[in-house]
Amino acid sequence: MRNDIKLFNRDGNGSAEIVAAVGLISNGISFDKWEPVLPFGIRDVEAIVGHEAVVSLADFYKNSQVPDGVDVDVAAEVLGYLQQAVAYFAWLKIIPTLDAQHDETGRSRRLGENEKGLTALQEFKDEENITRLAYEAADALVEVLDRSKYPAWLLSRKYRQREGLLIRSKEEFDEYYNIGSHRLFVTLLPIIREVQGAEVAPVLGRKYLAALLDGDPVLSELLKETASRAVALLTMKKAVERLPVEVIPEGVVQIQQSQPVKSRLRAEQSARASVAASLGADAQRNLDHLQQLVAELDAEGDSVDHFVPGPIIHHKGMSF
Repeated sequence: MRNDIKLFNRDGNGSAEIVAAVGLISNGISFDKWEPVLPFGIRDVEAIVGHEAVVSLADFYKNSQVPDGVDVDVAAEVLGYLQQAVAYFAWLKIIPTLDAQHDETGRSRRLGENEKGLTALQEFKDEENITRLAYEAADALVEVLDRSKYPAWLLSRKYRQREGLLIRSKEEFDEYYNIGSHRLFVTLLPIIREVQGAEVAPVLGRKYLAALLDGDPVLSELLKETASRAVALLTMKKAVERLPVEVIPEGVVQIQQSQPVKSRLRAEQSARASVAASLGADAQRNLDHLQQLVAELDAEGDSVDHFVPGPIIHHKGMSF
């Protein structure tokens, strides 16, 4: 856990900075309750964007020294999104027990005379929305890191996972399957690499894959779209099967349920299987088409043999 990384309370104004980052809570919060939990929020964000960019932005926050090659306004914008994402992820860990009092006799909840607590459904919807906001902030963080070409981000292990891939950006992925999320694209990178290596590369072959990665204009015109679409569809198939539902933004995969919780979980499992099967079938059609295109390219280099063999005489007869 990164206890040495500080993103709040530099000048003793931690509470005000938390309120500014979140924007939806009372300005009377106590930073003492947040401080022990903030490193967990930092860890959540590091799991998405990696260690290097977070450390660079923490240094900027601490010393107000802009990294080389970065505009001060850009650095401030990136830092703002980082603080917002960390605050939301930390809030998710604080809010379920914030109203409770803990002592040696156990846990209790005391409401004032005119106070009325939230229902369980209201609490669930509130925490679900905070989760959504946390991922939205992380999405905005990755977007501005990409757009600004933030140096520590470009050198990070998370960013360098794109090297050697047919699909190297969220915008390019959107051309084949619209995810609309920079954060999700970073999350999908290991799956993209797995799919390209195990499913698409064997169909393309080493020669054609290398040519596509080098940007060969002729082969890119013939093969790139089909190969990339197969990668995108197979990636989403595996993402639907593997990733937690909260990681995938709403609208990327349409699974809408209105049943009670237990029934909804069973229905969601069935719906995910149906979506994955549909994606797999579409991907297979693209792989089959890609295989046909590769075969046609290979055949272009073979000379046509016009020799028509004559009959072959066997001791039991004749065959052609």
